[in-house]
Amino acid sequence: MISALLYIIPFLTGLLMSLRHGPVLIFMVYQLDYFLNPQNKWWGQYLPFESAQFYLVLTMIIVFLFSIKKYSRNTVFAHSQFLLIFLSICMFALATFNAPLQQYHLDSLDAFATIGVVVFLLVKFCSEGKHIHWVVDAYLFSSFMLSFYIFGWGRNSNGRVEGVGMVDAPDANGVAAALAPTIVIFIAHALSDKRWLFKFAYAVGLVFSLNAMILINSRGGFLGVAVGTAYFFGILLTSAKLPTRQKAVIILASILLAGGFLRLADTSFLNRMMSIKQESALTESRETGSTRVFFWMAAWEMAKDHPFGAGAGGFQYHGGDYIPDNVSTGGSRSRAVHSTWFEVLSESGYAGLIIFVSMIVATFRAFEATRKALLKRQDLANSIFLLSLSSSFISFVVAMTFINRMRAEVLYWLIGLSICCVNVWMLETKKKT
Repeated sequence: MISALLYIIPFLTGLLMSLRHGPVLIFMVYQLDYFLNPQNKWWGQYLPFESAQFYLVLTMIIVFLFSIKKYSRNTVFAHSQFLLIFLSICMFALATFNAPLQQYHLDSLDAFATIGVVVFLLVKFCSEGKHIHWVVDAYLFSSFMLSFYIFGWGRNSNGRVEGVGMVDAPDANGVAAALAPTIVIFIAHALSDKRWLFKFAYAVGLVFSLNAMILINSRGGFLGVAVGTAYFFGILLTSAKLPTRQKAVIILASILLAGGFLRLADTSFLNRMMSIKQESALTESRETGSTRVFFWMAAWEMAKDHPFGAGAGGFQYHGGDYIPDNVSTGGSRSRAVHSTWFEVLSESGYAGLIIFVSMIVATFRAFEATRKALLKRQDLANSIFLLSLSSSFISFVVAMTFINRMRAEVLYWLIGLSICCVNVWMLETKKKT
């Protein structure tokens, strides 16, 4: 019952506050519902409603249509990121003709198209810098709530966290990929926010998110956190704009972070991470982390026969025909390809992969261009904020390299935020000058 209250109070509060502060708060409620996924939790039975995400999206669409002129100045289609999202959806739709799992593919296409609509609405509703900060804070709060739930849930007898996933990420690795970007954002906020109460809140969120990552034991998620955090600290410490005193504080903070991380890490997590090196050598006789290399090679061979993709689940259906017979796949040859890049290749074909890679590159460039523009204007606080977003994007991209997250909500939220940042801090500034 307490868990249900912890969900429903911010849920209803967000909806009520949206009447005053605008529909961007409805999107923030949507984020909370996505992360907590009450339909899949035991406490969901205490809620007076089900499938809230559908109604939240519908509400956002209705609000937008009734106030379409108000949000017309927030450009969407002028940005290459959104055009590439649209093209990605189109290429996935074209794969319908080749998809062996028709119903599964159509369900996935519906979810993918809905993500496109959600990103469109996000960009339209974020018309001020504070809106972007609100959306990011809602992401952090939602991840904290899920991390708190994982803290109470714990691992199962196999040393894994199960049964806490989101709608589009039921397994633990998908949860880790969604949580990984929050680590560097929590760090940035804890360092740069001048309000001590908020510093403390972000620090608490960081501890719980790190703890959730450790409990999940996801090697891909851990690598994502490591690379994204290293990029964040590397750019900060080499920046000529950052005072030496602040650099000293950052070095001290990184040492404290490393110490706190090692304090939270248990034997199970450390053994799991050490296995990255042990399983790096290719082996055919038993299933290990390196086995997925054979899956990637199989996806490449499969693409030669299905150049336009085989739709959702296409690799699970056809992949067994391309994996060598002597490779151990853990008892079943109908396995996921375990990489977003090869998932896109197998499901949307060569053109789909080119579009997807272009979308990732365009998003990172948008974050970096905005960050550098803010740095030139001496807006250090927002430039650090943009650096945390680009670093978090790197974290997700690294994590998704080892799991299937082609249609991950969090990925497209970050892409949408890159568009919002350009609209608010670059295009609006040009209009004013």
